Amino acid sequence: MQLFSFVKSLQFKHKLILIFSTVLFTACSAEEGRLDTEDNEQQMESAQAEETEDVEPIQMAQEDPDSSEQDNEPGNSSSDEPASADPIEPVYGSTSRGMEPARLVIPAIGVDAPIDNMGLEPDGAMAVPDNGDDIGWFEPGTKPGAQGNSVLAGHVDDREGPAVFYDLKELESGDEIKVMDESGEELVFVVTHKETYPYDDAPIDTVFGSSSSRNLNLITCTGEFDRNAGTHRERLVVFTEML
Repeated sequence: MQLFSFVKSLQFKHKLILIFSTVLFTACSAEEGRLDTEDNEQQMESAQAEETEDVEPIQMAQEDPDSSEQDNEPGNSSSDEPASADPIEPVYGSTSRGMEPARLVIPAIGVDAPIDNMGLEPDGAMAVPDNGDDIGWFEPGTKPGAQGNSVLAGHVDDREGPAVFYDLKELESGDEIKVMDESGEELVFVVTHKETYPYDDAPIDTVFGSSSSRNLNLITCTGEFDRNAGTHRERLVVFTEML
């Protein structure tokens, strides 16, 4: 299943490198081990601190027709826009630049799962967890705790049934989400709102783009499975902000 394609801007020691690629945040079935990609000629500028990476989204893509056909109820969407925020002063010491996430805990829905760093394959594709139990973090993007939008994706189901993000739709504003690194250091985020979008019409810049606050966005598939399109009809995004 292919979910998002976009242009990735990387800035290392003041040298801007534009890499055109498609990145999949697989969330519908754990049967695929990786995602196909395609080049995109449209470019969008992004600003990020030195040695950090920022993602500028461009378009949506469809998922593989072999994706799971289990239907899922769409998550409740909210019309509230996330509150704007001024740049946050560092309060976690070294985590002002973000942390390397190792585990995600969501008490409200009983999630306690490892996080895998999902990098790019040589052909520009993103590797994804090969099972329904792990969560994927787009490692070339923003780190959790850093200014901007960090993105995690998880499967909603697999051939054996519900997967790690099956109950993501049950989250409500105020629910806490915890991210830990290998040392046990913890960052706490709180759900601000959640939205469902048509699979081919999501505001990618809102999910992956730059932000003055420190956000963690969780993605999975939802809605009915459209056999003709070969994909679930909607994408569920849960937006959270660091406390």
